[in-house]
Amino acid sequence: MAYTVTFPTTERCPEPEEVAGWLTELGEPIEPEGPHTLQLRALPVRLVIIPEDRSFKAHIDITTTAPLVRLVDLLFELSMRAGTEVRLAGFGALTRPSLWLRLAEEQDRHRLARAMRLAEEQGKKEEVVRGMWAVLAAASPGRDVRWDAARKRIVELKEVGGPDGVPLEEASWHVEDPASGDVIAIPVEGPLHLIAWRWLSAAHPGLTDL
Repeated sequence: MAYTVTFPTTERCPEPEEVAGWLTELGEPIEPEGPHTLQLRALPVRLVIIPEDRSFKAHIDITTTAPLVRLVDLLFELSMRAGTEVRLAGFGALTRPSLWLRLAEEQDRHRLARAMRLAEEQGKKEEVVRGMWAVLAAASPGRDVRWDAARKRIVELKEVGGPDGVPLEEASWHVEDPASGDVIAIPVEGPLHLIAWRWLSAAHPGLTDL
């Protein structure tokens, strides 16, 4: 999943050359891609700056090994130099810790998906799934939370309709043609991938070497 961070400004938007200069000062190697785009070589970040549209964005492709503290620090350094706040598309303005947490959750989802592929290749998948389910159940009491191999993420199983279920309209965002009484998988909110990865790293270290 790719994320987009925006640096909204109602005043002057920096020029691409100006942003390139900031990155050079910060020691970040870059690769210009056209008049408006800068690709960072050491981080999975592509900056798009279009001053005439007051558009300054960073597109982030999370990888299993991306140094997230460095990445987040860089984005906030750019925001301070541009005099803007940092907004994550779909979530709004975020602080430095909240942005790190959001990206770390996505990174650990990718790490878990890789580890589960290895577990299947090594014939350990059932053992790992049982252990992970127990940890997720302890972290989410009263919820049916589990690893979804098809979606490569942790989901919660919920019934469509009823006083405690998912409204039919909301269910249609997740599956096609839902009906009342169906049980559907919904992506979880919160740092459950972080928790699962922490457990997996301790319980099965051979699956988590990056």
